[in-house]
Amino acid sequence: MLAAADFELFQPRFQADPEWNGRRLELRRRLQELGERARERLRAAAGLDLERRESLHHPHASNGQRVARQRTMLFRGKKERKALQAFLGPELAKDLDSAHRSVHFQVGVEERRAFWGLRWEKDAWFDLNVLVKGAEEGEGRAALVEAGRAGAGYSFEVDGGGARPLEKMGERDWRDLAGFLQPGKHAVEAVARRSKEEVLAAGAAWADGVVEDLLRLAPLFRLGCWTAAGPSGVSW
Repeated sequence: MLAAADFELFQPRFQADPEWNGRRLELRRRLQELGERARERLRAAAGLDLERRESLHHPHASNGQRVARQRTMLFRGKKERKALQAFLGPELAKDLDSAHRSVHFQVGVEERRAFWGLRWEKDAWFDLNVLVKGAEEGEGRAALVEAGRAGAGYSFEVDGGGARPLEKMGERDWRDLAGFLQPGKHAVEAVARRSKEEVLAAGAAWADGVVEDLLRLAPLFRLGCWTAAGPSGVSW
């Protein structure tokens, strides 16, 4: 799935160089294939309707003219996006076709490691608010604890720090987070990381393991994703 040369693409000296766009495009296609495998697995095993997007493989204003990592991302499908757009209204629902505006599964590659998991960007405030609202209530906290146990091996992080093992988070941890997290101001993720050396040593088994690992986060995804059928979780 991945070779040593794929990680080298993200060395600082190559990140802004368009000469490497072709190599990055090859990697994008392989990440796309992996994302599609994960999308099908999540649909078949967890009943999730998701769409897939990849990050840009070339320097652009939106990535600061540098490609420091590449990702494939899975986020809510078109039906749920339309329902959310209708709920939020045209002004608040701008750009919902972009993965970063929704909670999303992700798999990515950087210079020294690969990573995968579930992420709420700052722009996905309506989804993060659903997670926070669940953590405010006893029943919701119990469900989050159970979902966390299913995600053993992932770290739960806020703004890239404060890592704590997801499976060890109890009701008190979730309650404390509910009092701290501010949708629209914080980015949150459940993330697993492996070094370049570990990924290369695993070979093709790494991709197979990632697909199954993402499936274990499906319960947490459901608890932190706005749906038309569930409580909105949105504060005004």
